[in-house]
Amino acid sequence: MLTCLCCGKQETEKMLLTDIVYFKKIVSANRCQMCHSKLVRLANEPTCLGCCRIKQDENDSCLDCVKWKQLYPKYAFSHTALFQYNLFLKEWLENFKYKGDYRLAKLFNQELTEYFNMKNQKNKQYIPIPISQTSMKLRGFNQVEELLASAGIPFHPALIHVGTGEKQSSKNRKERMESKQPFKLDENYCSQLKNQQIILIDDVYTTGRTLFHAAELLQQIGVATIETFSIAR
Repeated sequence: MLTCLCCGKQETEKMLLTDIVYFKKIVSANRCQMCHSKLVRLANEPTCLGCCRIKQDENDSCLDCVKWKQLYPKYAFSHTALFQYNLFLKEWLENFKYKGDYRLAKLFNQELTEYFNMKNQKNKQYIPIPISQTSMKLRGFNQVEELLASAGIPFHPALIHVGTGEKQSSKNRKERMESKQPFKLDENYCSQLKNQQIILIDDVYTTGRTLFHAAELLQQIGVATIETFSIAR
């Protein structure tokens, strides 16, 4: 019996025949069918090849990515987001990240486990985006690290937030784009990450500014490749 983490409704979980035949490890979805139906899975939508935003036109890259490519011509754009950011995800993030409903870290265990256990992801190093010391004191946890830990995904906290602590959510688009580098690399990880394949992980991709700040630092130490990932776009 499944108890939905979002609305509290109880449902009987369905098992697929292939799960039984191939002894596939079952990871609970942690949400009822009604709440699940509110999610728009981006893998089923036509999206920008650079940032996973749902396409607004027939171009392969959205206007944001065209501008980013002018600033980072040598950067290989490869972002994966699971779902379109909508009201359901806004409420989930509000309750989890800002109101501290720690249970909600489990909501995407199934998708995170499936994605990071794919064969082509196995030898990559996963690095979560850090939060400021101010946010850590107020919240008590880094929401991205907790999402990964809840799903049993190993990660390297190789980035340190040294910014002012002003929330990105409090800034308008122009202010986000003009924000200064808020991170530094933990020197203990530099030699470990050199020549490695990296996946940077955040909860939501909005403008991409945060992830590009992090990628800049990793490029400086000579990592092999950089991909980015988020729950929502």
